[in-house]
Amino acid sequence: MIRIENIVKTFGKKDAVVEALRGISLSVREGEMVAVMGKSGSGKSTLLNILGGMMSADGGTYLYNGKDVNFKSQKELVKFRRNEIGFVVQYFALVDDLNVFRNVALPLKYQGYSRKKITKKVMETLASLGIEDKAKAYPFELSGGQQQRVAIARAVVKSPRIILADEPTGALDEATGEEVQKIFRTLNENGKTVIIVTHDAKVAEKCDRIIYVKDGIVEGSSETGQNGCHKGGSV
Repeated sequence: MIRIENIVKTFGKKDAVVEALRGISLSVREGEMVAVMGKSGSGKSTLLNILGGMMSADGGTYLYNGKDVNFKSQKELVKFRRNEIGFVVQYFALVDDLNVFRNVALPLKYQGYSRKKITKKVMETLASLGIEDKAKAYPFELSGGQQQRVAIARAVVKSPRIILADEPTGALDEATGEEVQKIFRTLNENGKTVIIVTHDAKVAEKCDRIIYVKDGIVEGSSETGQNGCHKGGSV
């Protein structure tokens, strides 16, 4: 589903240049649940942003279902993000002055859905995550786990094929983090391809495969033996 080859990304100029990605290559099969691990500064989040079309690469190839992702066309990138990708981040990124319903409805509004269809899809998604009773609540009225469920609802309400999550359990206590991890596994079992950037080995071990990133390149990968695991796959 995803294949990147020799992706390069640098930040800064002259003496201040930082090579975030130094020719990274990897592939992800449709229906996999993959963890990406590495120390701070290894390039994990930069990699995730490029995979999601949030950031352009300076060099290399990104193939999505066999077709080049065109980083030079902002219109195509917007379409790619809107139709294919759902993003979940560590600190939820909810809009404080919008209630839960309106936060989750945002992607559908941008896609031009009718008010009736937005209401149906939002409430179905909230119900699937056990938070339909929080539809009128505001983010500050919710626990961290509830806020992350809202963020996941916003990511999946538009039915993307891929869920990208950047440290989704990093701001949560252990028990709540495990609940969120189970949500990602359920999404995966329902057909979503899931890629999670994490520092937490417990989170990574519950994925099908772990890709290790160091200094902007893939250092290796390992299978975990979890559901849907494919043996002998390429990095």
